[in-house]
Amino acid sequence: MAIDRRDAVLAGLGAWAGAAVSAQAAADALIGAALYADVKTYSDLGEHRTGTAGDVATTAWLEKALKAAGYAVERQGFDYPVFELARAGLKLGGREIAGFPYWTPTTTPTGGLTAPLSLTPAPGKILAVSLPPGSGGGLNAPPPKRISDGAASGALAVVAITENPLGEVSVLNRTPKAAPWPVPVILVAGREGAALKAAAEAGQAATLRLEGKTVTRRAENVIGRRPRPGKHLVVSTPKSGWLHCAGERGSGVAIWLGLARRLAATDQNVTLIATSGHEFDGYGGHVFTETLAPKPVDTKLWLHIGANVAAYDFDLQDEKIVRQPGARSDRLLACSDALMASAAKAFAGQPGYEKPFDIDERKPPGEVALFQSLGYAPLIGVVAGHPLHHTPRDLPDVTDGAMLEPVARGLWSLISA
Repeated sequence: MAIDRRDAVLAGLGAWAGAAVSAQAAADALIGAALYADVKTYSDLGEHRTGTAGDVATTAWLEKALKAAGYAVERQGFDYPVFELARAGLKLGGREIAGFPYWTPTTTPTGGLTAPLSLTPAPGKILAVSLPPGSGGGLNAPPPKRISDGAASGALAVVAITENPLGEVSVLNRTPKAAPWPVPVILVAGREGAALKAAAEAGQAATLRLEGKTVTRRAENVIGRRPRPGKHLVVSTPKSGWLHCAGERGSGVAIWLGLARRLAATDQNVTLIATSGHEFDGYGGHVFTETLAPKPVDTKLWLHIGANVAAYDFDLQDEKIVRQPGARSDRLLACSDALMASAAKAFAGQPGYEKPFDIDERKPPGEVALFQSLGYAPLIGVVAGHPLHHTPRDLPDVTDGAMLEPVARGLWSLISA
C-alpha cells in the first residue's frame, strides 16, 4: 500500500523536553497493581475497533501517558471505513440470539429479513454454517471457505456458528478495506449451534437483522520518541481490537506503558509505537513501517508485545466460564538466536515463555512476522492464544497484577541488558 508521509499528524513534538520523570515513578512502573489499573482503564474506554470512539479515546489516553513520562508524541493518522453497528442478531421462535457482523458488513433492511433456515445453500434461505475452531481468527488469514461459498451461493444471508471452546461468539479478523459481502453475514456463539441446526433441519423461519452504517473516520497510531545517541530500541503493541479486549490487547498495552515509563529513566534511544488497524491484518503496523519507523540498520532491537500476553486460562465447568489458577502452557516467546539464553533465564518458571523458540529458524505468528520480513533484528515477540480471544467476555478479570508483573519484568530484563 502507498502511504503518504504527509498523512502523519504530529502532536506535541518538543513537549517532552520539559517533562520530568522521577526515579521512583519509573521504578514503580512494573508493579502489578499499576499495570492492572491500566488494563482496567483500557477496557473501560469501550470497544476498540479501528476508528471508533473507543479507539479515539485510547489514542488520547496513551498520548497523555507518554507525554507525562517525558516522550515526544506523534500521532500518525490514516482514513479508515468504520461500520457503526446498530444491531446484529437472529430472532428464532421468539428468542433473540446475539450476533456480530463479519467484516465488511452488508446490512439488512430495517427490521431485518425473514426466511427459513437451511444447512445447505439455497435461494431464498438463510444459510447456517459451522466454523471449525480457529477459523479466520489469525492475521492474514483468508475468509473461511464456508462463509465465502455461502455468501456467493444465492442464499439471502449467512449465519456462521463460531466454535469457541467456551461456547462464546468468536469474532474474525479481516483483510484491510475488504469489499462488503454480497449478503448480510453475522457470527453467533457456538452454544447456539444445536438450536440453529435443529431449526434448519425443520425448515423453521428466522429473522436476521444487521443494521448500521459505514462512515470514513480517522484512525491513528501513537508514536513516542525519546531521542538519545545510538540505535533505536523499538517497543510496539497494537491498541485496537474488535471488542473490549482486556486480555487480548489490554494486557499488552499495560505492559507497553509500564516499559515506556521505566525506559524514560534510562539513556536508551527509545521509539514506542501503538498501532490501530490491528484487526484488519495489522494495517497500522504496515503504515508505520512504510513511513515513520526507524530503518533496520538504525535499530538495535525490536520488541513486539502481541495478544493475550498476560492472561489466565479459562475452562467451562457446569456450563459456567471459570478462571483457572494460571496461564496456558502454549504461550509463545520468540526471539533471535542471540537472545535465546537470556530469554530462557528471564522467563524461567513462566508457562510457555520459559521455552523460547528461535525466530531465526521459523516464522513467528502475528505482526512480528512483518518486522522479521523487513529485516529487523534482533527481534523479540510475545503472543498467546486464549479461549476468550475475540469474544465479548474478554474483560479485566482475565488478568490481574500477579499475572502481569512477571511478564513485564521478564521483558524488562531482556530490553534493559
